[in-house]
Amino acid sequence: MEVSNNKELVALLKYCLMLDAEAYRLYNKISSSCADEKLRSFWSMMAEEEKEHVDFWKKAKELAERDLLPDVFEDVSETRKKFEKIHAKVQGMVGNIKDFSNMSEALSLAYRLEFYMLLPEFATMFHIFRTLEGIESMEEKYDQHISEFIAGLMKYGENIPEAEILGETLQNLWADNKRLAKESTCDILTGLFNRRGFFNSVNPISYLASRKKFKVAFLMLDIDNFKLLNDTYGHQKGDEVLKFVASIIENSIRKADLAGRYGGEEFIVYADCKDSSSIGILCERLRKNIEEKTEAALGISVTVSIGSASDFIGSSVEKDMMGIIHRADQNLYKAKAGGKNRIEC
Repeated sequence: MEVSNNKELVALLKYCLMLDAEAYRLYNKISSSCADEKLRSFWSMMAEEEKEHVDFWKKAKELAERDLLPDVFEDVSETRKKFEKIHAKVQGMVGNIKDFSNMSEALSLAYRLEFYMLLPEFATMFHIFRTLEGIESMEEKYDQHISEFIAGLMKYGENIPEAEILGETLQNLWADNKRLAKESTCDILTGLFNRRGFFNSVNPISYLASRKKFKVAFLMLDIDNFKLLNDTYGHQKGDEVLKFVASIIENSIRKADLAGRYGGEEFIVYADCKDSSSIGILCERLRKNIEEKTEAALGISVTVSIGSASDFIGSSVEKDMMGIIHRADQNLYKAKAGGKNRIEC
């Protein structure tokens, strides 16, 4: 990641942090202005959830300052400028509120604030950052936060005629943006990471491996004779095979490992390599599971060839990581040349 790009990402995350900090302060002010105990409790809960969001952005910003976050957007500078304008707009809106106890005014302002924080860029960052060490996934928490806010809007927004429509708009917007975020990093057919999503997730882990000086491994898997399978059974069956093989890979690797569709009928797996012998065991488990389970479930014999390589990652993190992947790819070709349905470590 270039230094200039990293500075822009740090600045972007600073605005994300400030937006949620504005929401935290606003909801606390509304809560302290409420005479009704249930209303006070609702806004207090909203404020506490915003504090969790603030903590999330603080940790993300710290990782960005240490150059440990992946490239999230093609043009970080433009995204940062967009968030800068939104923050200025939000500050103006909050500054104009005169009576925090006026529930219609408070809910209307909170709605606009929540709307801004459902921008697709937020969903993208939540989705991409969810695998990072030391940072808690926010996707499920934000699902809950939006649901709770909408429930409050329905319950306490009796003086807002459009409350129901506004609630539905928020719910649909968040669902759409989550879907778009997932589609940008996931392979739609198999549900695994696509190549971009895989490297977005693996890059920061590789930087951590470099700092902590622990060994990592990459596995390259290729379905044997896939073209013949497609020609014999048709592309629909071929897609079924790809999906089923992907599910076996996902269920066969450890929780800390990552899997992606590298392209076509080829898959890639990242694995910790604290014990070198465990990589050979993992490769064989994958090969055996795919051979046995596909025939039992799909009625056709499907096998894979697997190449793996492991090593430490030095100071040239991305170069070293790609070097290990290249060696794994070379071993994959050796497995293919050696007769297929075999592993080469």
